[in-house]
Amino acid sequence: MRILVDIRHLSSPEPSGIGEYTTQLLRALLRMDQTNAYTFLSSGRLHPKPPQEMLEHAPDDRIRFVHVNTPNKLLNLRTLLLGHPTLNWRVPEPIDLLFLPNLNIVSLPSDIPSVLTVHDLSWKFFPELYSRKMRLWHAAVRPQKLIASCAHLITPSASTKQDLVETFQVETDRVQVIPHGKDSTFAPKMEARDHGVRSRLRLPRRFALFVGTIEPRKNVPALIEAVHAYRQTTADDLHLVLCGKWGWNSPHVRHLLWRRDYRSWVHPIGYVPGQDRPALYRSAQVLLWPSLYEGFGLPILEAMASGLPVITSRVSSLPELTGGAAILIDPYNSVDLTEAIRELVQSAPLRQQMIQKGLQKSQDYSWEKSALQTRNLFEKII
Repeated sequence: MRILVDIRHLSSPEPSGIGEYTTQLLRALLRMDQTNAYTFLSSGRLHPKPPQEMLEHAPDDRIRFVHVNTPNKLLNLRTLLLGHPTLNWRVPEPIDLLFLPNLNIVSLPSDIPSVLTVHDLSWKFFPELYSRKMRLWHAAVRPQKLIASCAHLITPSASTKQDLVETFQVETDRVQVIPHGKDSTFAPKMEARDHGVRSRLRLPRRFALFVGTIEPRKNVPALIEAVHAYRQTTADDLHLVLCGKWGWNSPHVRHLLWRRDYRSWVHPIGYVPGQDRPALYRSAQVLLWPSLYEGFGLPILEAMASGLPVITSRVSSLPELTGGAAILIDPYNSVDLTEAIRELVQSAPLRQQMIQKGLQKSQDYSWEKSALQTRNLFEKII
């Protein structure tokens, strides 16, 4: 069968967690699926950069790329007003299945089954954590109609599946939980290039780490205040490294970084590409991730696989993901986070215990498992 995959969201040179999911899943699918054919559809002025494995498979007639060189704003407006063109309209060959790795503005054909991945419902539960532009975009997606139109839905966690079933009255058997995976480069063993990465990123000697877009949902101001309180009460010169691009509504964080008593030990290093992140994890003391809501939490999995202990929130999918291999805190209580940092950083036995539990738990996840389950779902639907 031929599967049409919507990769319009891969045009960013700095992919988000959803971009990472799409890229890694497709890489694994192309490696292990020698039967089905894939067509990758993109649009807009910017051409998405396909994963290297896609380029290697490009001469094979099982792999095709179709790019519509029309601004996405015009295509989206036409889709919203006219319900046309359908996703497969520019593809010359017959399509057996449509795969949407993320919510998008789209018109689906009625005669071809579709599979949609719903990563989380943060936009539904916490609209105040999104910009007006993003709220309008989610409204334009018409998620209720899109979810109802798809033959099957994928969620990365049982928590998100429950949210989806209860919020949109979706039949349970239409939703399959397929967790994300991890790349094999995330491992605890130090490599020679780690020292070069540390030097290039100007990392401090000892630091706690946050990885993710700096936006309200990630709860970064509370994270900074918790580390500040820890430093004040223990006299431990633990620094904080913020790895990620600046997102919407982050002036509070910027304001904290302007303060003289913060800027000496808080280091925003911006977006770090995937090939450098393993060294970043291996160099840190702890990953701090007090998010308010997550559908999965890929940086947590990457940290556990790299031998870095984790402190995260006891909300949404995060207890499910960590399975007892992380210290869980109340994200609305910075004192709780401060005490967890003190407990972990100052107890070598506890730190080692969390490292071992994290390494063991991370073995439950791989992109190969994700790809196999996804391919089996595709074939089941057809």
